[in-house]
Amino acid sequence: MRKLTSLLLLFSLAFSSIAFAQSTPDPKIKRVEENLLPAVLIKGDPAWSIAERMKFYKVPGLSVAVIKDFHLEWAKGYGVKDLETNEPVTTDTMFQAGSISKSVNAMIAMKKVEQGKLSLDENINDKLTSWKLPDNEFTAKKKVTLKNLLSHTAGTTVHGFPGYAVDQKLPTLPQVLDGQKPANTAAVRVDFEPGSKYRYSGGGTTIAQLTLMDVEKRAYPDIARETVLDPLNMTNSTYSQPLPTDWREKAATGYKSNGREVEGKIHVYPEMAAAGLWTTPTDLAKFAVEMQLSLAGRSNKILSKSTVATMTTPVLDEAALGFFIDKRTGTTYFGHDGADEGFRAQMLLNKDKGYGAIAMVNSDNGQILNEVIRGIAKEYQWDDYLPAPYEITSVDAEKLAKYVGRFQVNADRVLTITSVAGSSKLNAQPTGETSFELLPISDTTFIRRDATLKYTFVPAETGESAALQIIARNGSAEAKRISSDTLIPFEMLMSGKTVDAIAAYRKIKQDRTTSIVVEEDRINNLGYGLMRQKKLEEAIALLKLNVEFYPTSWNVYDSLAEMYMTNGDKDLAIANYKKSLELNPGNTNGVEMLKKLEARPSQPD
Repeated sequence: MRKLTSLLLLFSLAFSSIAFAQSTPDPKIKRVEENLLPAVLIKGDPAWSIAERMKFYKVPGLSVAVIKDFHLEWAKGYGVKDLETNEPVTTDTMFQAGSISKSVNAMIAMKKVEQGKLSLDENINDKLTSWKLPDNEFTAKKKVTLKNLLSHTAGTTVHGFPGYAVDQKLPTLPQVLDGQKPANTAAVRVDFEPGSKYRYSGGGTTIAQLTLMDVEKRAYPDIARETVLDPLNMTNSTYSQPLPTDWREKAATGYKSNGREVEGKIHVYPEMAAAGLWTTPTDLAKFAVEMQLSLAGRSNKILSKSTVATMTTPVLDEAALGFFIDKRTGTTYFGHDGADEGFRAQMLLNKDKGYGAIAMVNSDNGQILNEVIRGIAKEYQWDDYLPAPYEITSVDAEKLAKYVGRFQVNADRVLTITSVAGSSKLNAQPTGETSFELLPISDTTFIRRDATLKYTFVPAETGESAALQIIARNGSAEAKRISSDTLIPFEMLMSGKTVDAIAAYRKIKQDRTTSIVVEEDRINNLGYGLMRQKKLEEAIALLKLNVEFYPTSWNVYDSLAEMYMTNGDKDLAIANYKKSLELNPGNTNGVEMLKKLEARPSQPD
C-alpha cells in the first residue's frame, strides 16, 4: 500500500511541477494543448487540455509530433517517462511503438522486393529456410505470399503478442511460430484460404520477419537499421530486443491502465517486426515524411514512388501493406496504431498533402491519442477529418414513449431503451454493460457522446417503433424489438437458467463458429462479470464452456482456475493452473497462484 501511495504522489507531482514547464512560443501549439476533442462533437460541449486528459487517464508521459507541408512542424514531450525518477519526457524519449512496427517493417520488406531478394507474390515457403509454414487444406490451392503477410490476408492465426517480462526466457522465432515453450502464444497456422479475406495477424508479420532474416542471413535489428533506420536518420529508434543497456536510459517505463508500473518496467518482444520497435514520434515523422514525399515523387531515399503507392493501396477492405487506409469524402489518410504492454501509439498521415501527426504514451490508456490528433486536425484544418458538430434537439414525451423497449442487437446482446423522466433524452442499457445516454438530433435519430454511432428508430404502422437501426461509419445493423419474456443466453444465466444458457451458447457456436458472441475473450469477460456479481456457479459453468470451445488456449484454463480458487475448489483450481502452465510456461500469474495453492493446507471434509 505504501508503494502505491508513493507512486500516486509522484504522479501528482509530475503534473504540478514539470509536465508543462516547457515554453510554447507558438500559439498553434498552445491551442492544440487546450483543444483536445472527443470522437463525437456536440455544439456547446467544451474541449479539454492535454494536462486534464493526462491526469484523467493516468497517463504519465506523452510525446507528439506534427507534420505539415512534408516536414516536421513541431514536436514536444509532456509529463514524465518514469514516475519514480520523475524524469521529464523529451522529444528524444523512446516509446514502444507496438504495431506501428509493422509499418516500418513493410518498408524494409518492400526494399528487399525492389532489390529482387523477395517477391510479393511467390510462395513464402520458397524463401524460408530455418522454418516452414505447414501446408494444409487451406493452402492446397493458394500459397501464402509476402503480400498476404503484410496485408493480413494470409489466413494466419495469432492476432498479437503479450511480450515477455524482462527476466523471462525468450523463445526463438521458430518456437514462437510453432507455439513451443517458452513461447506464450499459440502456433501460427493458416485456417482459411490465403487472399480470401482480411484478418489481423501479428503471427503473419512474424513469418515476414523470419523470411527477411533467412534471406539476409542476419539479425533483424541489423537489417532494419541498415535498410531504413540509418538512411532516414532515425537515431532514436531500434528493433533490438531486449533493449540494450546503453539505450535503456532514453526509454520510458510502461504503465498499466490503473497507473501501476509494468512488471520489470517494460516487456520484451522477440516478435520484433510485429511489435518490437522502440522509437519517438520525431523519428516516426521522418519515416512518415519519406513515405509522403515518395508518394509525391519528391524523394526515393528508400523506395520508388510506385512501390510506396503499392504499399498504400488497399489489398482487401482497408488493409494495405503495413498500413490501414482511411478514405474520406475527398481525402485519403493512411496510418497505423500500436499497443504494447504499458504503451500505446497512433500515426495518421494524409496521402496527398504532406501533413499528419504521431502521438505516443507510456500507458495502456491510449484514448488520449485520438483526442490529441483530433485537436491537431482542428488547428491545422485537416481535410474531411472532423465531422460537423451535432446540435441537440428535443423530442416530446409521447414520441419518446414509442421508443422504450428491448431491441436485440445480436444473439446475445439486447439494448434496453428507457426514457429519462422530465427530459427529451433516452438511456440505453446494453446487456451486461454500463448504460449510456442517447441524445436526440431529430425526432427519430439519436447519438451518444462516447462512440460515433447513430441510433434511428424505425417506425411501425401503429404504436411502438418496430426496430432500431444502428448506424456506424462502415455499415449498419437493424435490431428488432423483442418482448420482455424473450431471453438471450446471458439473461438466462442471470436468471438462474444455467443449463438452458449453456445449451444456447453451444447452439450459437455450432451454427456460427466465428460469431462474436462465442469469442474466447467475450466469454471470458462475461465470466468475470458474473464473478464480480458473486454468481460463481454461473461463472464456472460459462468458463468451463470456454475451455470446451478453446481447449488449446492457456488463458481459459487460467481463468477457470481462478473461479475455482475463488469458490474454494482447491484441487480443481490446481488442476487448471497446471493445464494453463503446460500450454504457457510463461504464465507468471499461474506460477504464483499455483505456489500459493500448493502451500495452502487442504480443508477437512
